[in-house]
Amino acid sequence: MRFLCLHGAGTSGEIFELQSGGITQSLEAKGHRFTFINGRLESEPEPELKGVLDPPFYNHYSRNAAPGEDLARAIEHTMRIIETQGPFDAVMGFSQGAALAFSLLVNHAKIHGVPLFKAAVFICGAAPFEPSGRETIKSTPGEYLVKIPTAHIVGKQDQLYDTGLYLYGLCEPSKAEFYDHGSRHMIPFDGKNTEAMVSAIEKTIERMTKE
Repeated sequence: MRFLCLHGAGTSGEIFELQSGGITQSLEAKGHRFTFINGRLESEPEPELKGVLDPPFYNHYSRNAAPGEDLARAIEHTMRIIETQGPFDAVMGFSQGAALAFSLLVNHAKIHGVPLFKAAVFICGAAPFEPSGRETIKSTPGEYLVKIPTAHIVGKQDQLYDTGLYLYGLCEPSKAEFYDHGSRHMIPFDGKNTEAMVSAIEKTIERMTKE
């Protein structure tokens, strides 16, 4: 199956490919494919990347505030890529990329009534915004906004841990895999965590193929 991969703020598709290499290499060996794209806005790098990796760096939309119309532009930008480089079976996003993936799913379902992807992987997810970009997505108790199979990878020491849990709570629980690697805002490379993250994604793929 083919995954569309959405990087975090202040990074790039190339950096996300490096960050997720432990996961993707294992899954590529089993025939899965990953396409890493860049966000639409050039940006400053994440602080820990400054002076370490060369630019350019990108955001999908403005950060540290409600994105407003920037989110609609990010959705349009990503949908154009899906139209030209797709189709994609699933989406995998890190941080802001996970939030954008969630917004894409909710927006498409509202407009078309069908899922944009068959499965989704949210890693260290940031808070997702309504398509208007003015407020975060909310649901009523017992309402699950994403009903496709999902995998949720979080880190207990991550500053976005609570929003990662929030994303998990917005998805159909019977179709959601959850794994806490216990670390910071990152994708660990050690063997134990990599095996567990790959297992969560494989269970999600298995659920998808049964639907």
